[in-house]
Amino acid sequence: MKLTIIPSDQSIYVDNFNISGFDLSFIPQNVHALQWKDESGWIEFVENDDLSKPANERILSLPDWANTAYNLWVVQKALIDEENNS
Repeated sequence: MKLTIIPSDQSIYVDNFNISGFDLSFIPQNVHALQWKDESGWIEFVENDDLSKPANERILSLPDWANTAYNLWVVQKALIDEENNS
């Protein structure tokens, strides 16, 4: 699975299918994006107040907040599929 979460855009992409308009305020404020593919990924951070940018953090498991965001996407995708099939 490929997963991208961009809090500032309120967007979650799963295997390149984007759904926007999520309330992602539960994601840490310093996160610009999460990128995940299959078994690993990284977190990209926003600039610090001094305009320095922290290095990306490599991850080997999804943080709890990413799993929460993914679950929101799954529910919304099911609703979209249901609407398209009716």
